[in-house]
Amino acid sequence: MAYPPSFVDEVRRSVDPLQIIGEVVELKRRGSRWVGLCPFHIEKTPSFTVNEEGLWHCFGCTSGGDIFRFVMDQEGMEFPEAARSLAERGGVPVPSEVGRSRQVGQSAVDKNRVMAVLVAADGFYREQLHGAEGARAREFLAERGFEDSVVLHFGLGFAPDEWEALQQHLVAAGFNEHELEVAGLVKRRETGKGTYDRLRDRIVFPIRDPRGRPVAFSGRIIGEGEPKYLNSPETITFTKSQTLYGLFEARESIISKGFVLLVEGNFDLIACAQYGLPNVVAPLGTAFTEDHARKLAHFVRKAVVEFDGDQAGQAAAERTVGILLGKGFQVNVVRLAPEHDPDSFLRAEGAEGFHVALSQSATGLDFMIHRAGERADLDTPRGKAEALSSLLEFVVPISNRVERAEWITRLAERLQIEPRLVEGAAADVRAKGRFRQNRVRPTLESSEHQKSPASWKAELEKVTLAEREFLRAVLEHPEWRGKLEEICPLNAIRDARVRALLEAAATCDADGVPVDTGNLLARVAQKGASALMSRVRLEEKGPLDWDAARNCALGIYDDSLRRRLREVSKDIQEALKVGDHELFGQLNKEKLTLAQRIGSI
Repeated sequence: MAYPPSFVDEVRRSVDPLQIIGEVVELKRRGSRWVGLCPFHIEKTPSFTVNEEGLWHCFGCTSGGDIFRFVMDQEGMEFPEAARSLAERGGVPVPSEVGRSRQVGQSAVDKNRVMAVLVAADGFYREQLHGAEGARAREFLAERGFEDSVVLHFGLGFAPDEWEALQQHLVAAGFNEHELEVAGLVKRRETGKGTYDRLRDRIVFPIRDPRGRPVAFSGRIIGEGEPKYLNSPETITFTKSQTLYGLFEARESIISKGFVLLVEGNFDLIACAQYGLPNVVAPLGTAFTEDHARKLAHFVRKAVVEFDGDQAGQAAAERTVGILLGKGFQVNVVRLAPEHDPDSFLRAEGAEGFHVALSQSATGLDFMIHRAGERADLDTPRGKAEALSSLLEFVVPISNRVERAEWITRLAERLQIEPRLVEGAAADVRAKGRFRQNRVRPTLESSEHQKSPASWKAELEKVTLAEREFLRAVLEHPEWRGKLEEICPLNAIRDARVRALLEAAATCDADGVPVDTGNLLARVAQKGASALMSRVRLEEKGPLDWDAARNCALGIYDDSLRRRLREVSKDIQEALKVGDHELFGQLNKEKLTLAQRIGSI
């Protein structure tokens, strides 16, 4: 939900950014700032800087922003989640959220009550596993080779083979039937009268949010039966397409190891963790989605896919690899024998076997080429054409020309097609825009969290020094803004992020509030603006005087006039070619005006 600005401002004032960041980063004071090792990439020399406002920036990976952005990046949250988390920490009441599955005549359920009943259910399931009722479940887990330590680490539980055991326990604890239903813990009987426990006689896996709180449950049947896994329905706390099992437990390992391991099932994940592979996550009863990829992109840009070796598992791996490649991930695929899944493979070969398989893994595009070859007869022209058409959907969106050229060469070699024909087909796809939208690599304008550190640096370097200094002047001396914009109007600024921040400064003045970090970021929707502002504010530079700021403004304006002059000169040539004398006259007049303005600077 969207929160009012007054709530966001109150949350910002209620928390201590240095304390929150300091819980994650070991900060050391350096003058008026604090420095430490960046939590978002691996480094040996501190490049992560925080000031007293709580504005932070890493000069290594170039991420940055305010305390909301820090929590979003650290916890893998979107803004509403981060705002709620900080509000609870700061003791600020959160605007009420209600259950969306209300029946006629039933009252709404506050989200806080839903969270409370899920916590109570989590405790019940764990007690059942370790009590007398859970003997059979414990025996089942032991037979699978799962040690007590990993069972406790993931908080596994057991749902008794009874129709209302959980319901009776929770009602006795003060919750009502409707709250249980909204939380997805019980299911209404077909008669419409009464409810029964959704999970029965199953190993229970709690699904946690970025703060470690249970938001749903997944149940695995003991022994044979269908469905093997049964997950909570979607609720106000749980959306399958946006949730990855094990992400809360794995996030620190994902960052430290530099890649995420993707498996299909809950037991596969538990087995990986037990065999010393803690950087592992799994989708929940649904195909891997773009939302899943975006979640992972908060932490890492490299993924290893290890799905079941059977045909269904490899088809799922192909879909997953396609999404990851489309989101700019570096991908490798561990291909298992048809009879294996990650759990059985680890029990047979151990961690050493996995590392051998990882060293022999195929790159994402090599895997896609192999899969295309399995579907089409590559000895026939039609088969080659079909394979090439499907593979170009993944190759064409690659923005790096060298990387794209390399893959085009590999496609040509594998399909035995002349490289010029593959290049021509790629050009046709690119020109016609036939590749699927979900394969397009996001730009800075569409997402500020979909880029590698190297590409982030390149994007920030595109902002000219003059524009950064212009922005710095307004941030450090808000009283100069009006005079600077008289010299250089905002439409002369090339970078959209700089313009957005300057427009936000004008809005602050109009609203009668200080031009500070919180007020600016609360008024900026432009992606990438927070990282740019943190860089400008935290770069160590000497004092900026009025003459230097004025010269920056003049330089930007002069550059904008010269750019326009070049454009007009080209347009004049085009007008002459087509014989449009009226347009020629208009453009020539504009050219003279531009030349006069440039001469007056």
